[in-house]
Amino acid sequence: MKNLTVIVPVYNEENTVLKIIRKVKAVEIDKEIIIVDDGSTDKTPELLKSVEDDSEIRIITHPNNMGRGAALRTGLSHAKGNITIFQDADLELDPSNYPYLIQPILDKETEVVFGSRFLGKGYIRGMGKGAWLGNVVLIELTDLLFRAKLTDVLTMFQITKTEIFKDLAIQIDRMGSTIEITAKFLKKGYDILEVPVKYIPRRKDTGKKVRWRDFFGCLGALIRYRYFYKG
Repeated sequence: MKNLTVIVPVYNEENTVLKIIRKVKAVEIDKEIIIVDDGSTDKTPELLKSVEDDSEIRIITHPNNMGRGAALRTGLSHAKGNITIFQDADLELDPSNYPYLIQPILDKETEVVFGSRFLGKGYIRGMGKGAWLGNVVLIELTDLLFRAKLTDVLTMFQITKTEIFKDLAIQIDRMGSTIEITAKFLKKGYDILEVPVKYIPRRKDTGKKVRWRDFFGCLGALIRYRYFYKG
């Protein structure tokens, strides 16, 4: 069994997919890399063929775009590592953070780690005003509804033991899945340890896919898993 499973959901990331794969492979941890191509229509599938024979990599393809949550669910169904981390293919979050992020779990200090983009100074420089506002609203609402003290509820760096992730049984197919995961951790009583990570945001003109409809999806997920989920 590998120490770490890295699940990489990918959708139309021809400009970054091979770069992120190289960065993930460069991390000196015993790991498996599960890439879920979520119905890409650009050159991503062709580029992924160049790494399909790599023994460290497994590529799974969705015939149609189903959403990030669906891709994570597919990846988790194949995960065999002790710990799982999610890694988007957009280069916003650097895989060099992995040792720092998983160490508290290895040390049994906590069971869940979030890499917070908002801890410390300068970590969110360049984030658009709309993205910043959406994040802040969801952070404040999550803390209020769950009596939590989190600084980042939409981070893509969510890390825990693979068996715990599988037990969450992700239901939401798209961006609301990130809030679903956060809410389920809180509802189940897990203590979430946040550690600062460097974040290099991109915007719509450089490939950012998140839109305001995703904010409302996250808001709906927050209400759903606060009041209608028993844990």
